[in-house]
Amino acid sequence: MLGLAASHLSLYNGNDTQSALNHRVKAIAALNESLNHPCGSSAEGDARFGAIMALTFQASCMPEGMSEFLSMIRGCHIIAETGMLDFSKSLFHEFTEEGYTDSVRRLIGSEGFAPEGQKARLFEEFFLSLRKLAPLCTSPLEIKFLASAERVSKQVAFSAITAFTECSGVYNMFTSSSNEEFAPFLDPTSYPTQLLLIHFFFIEFAIGELCLGSMGERFGFRRRATLSWLNTLLLTLPDEYSSHAEWPLKYARVLAAGLVPRAPARFILFLKAGSRETVHGVSVSSVGECGCCHGWDATR
Repeated sequence: MLGLAASHLSLYNGNDTQSALNHRVKAIAALNESLNHPCGSSAEGDARFGAIMALTFQASCMPEGMSEFLSMIRGCHIIAETGMLDFSKSLFHEFTEEGYTDSVRRLIGSEGFAPEGQKARLFEEFFLSLRKLAPLCTSPLEIKFLASAERVSKQVAFSAITAFTECSGVYNMFTSSSNEEFAPFLDPTSYPTQLLLIHFFFIEFAIGELCLGSMGERFGFRRRATLSWLNTLLLTLPDEYSSHAEWPLKYARVLAAGLVPRAPARFILFLKAGSRETVHGVSVSSVGECGCCHGWDATR
């Protein structure tokens, strides 16, 4: 919990990154030590699952935590299946896809509504961008993930709330995949897969923001973390893939403009602090910290 808190705060002030990592390393070491022997009690099982959940949420706050976030989601399933006595009797027994869906519907209701105007165009453009990515997706898991993301984007047109609850189901495919199938999703140089993930994380955020309204501000850390994940990808993305980053970058500019109100959204790009580089043919230089992740600059 200390590591999670430190990572959360670091998204806003950048001063607690090392403390967050130190706590994370200790927590992972303790969890691994516990997993070296069979679970001895329900309490120990709950402690294991609570630890992996905290580590998962911490990864979602880490500026370069996209792959760790996915690994931890997979870890949650493994511990629930093999590291506990009986998950159905655990204190966390409602931490399932069905439990998540029920909690969302209790929070925001179940009445369907669809986006209109500019928000509707956002989701239409997302779907078109996914279609452009389709030829690059070759493995069974990539194709399955793409199809699930497309299904969510289509569902928004009928019910944003249903689409929001279905996002959790997209993650479930990682829990049943083999190590070989899952590996490209953790490989930062597997650019088609990384682009696919960035698309999904941004659209998941957009759907959540649409459904939650003012309550969505409580999850502002996801905005900052996802912007940082895009930063990391853009700085290494080969030119041949640049056209596939157009939609994420367009939406990121809108999100970042909310963090820098006086900066025109169309001029915001992301670079390492103090650098001057050309990103996909656009020469930019850093002029001010955007605040989405300490150590990164927004440029105008």
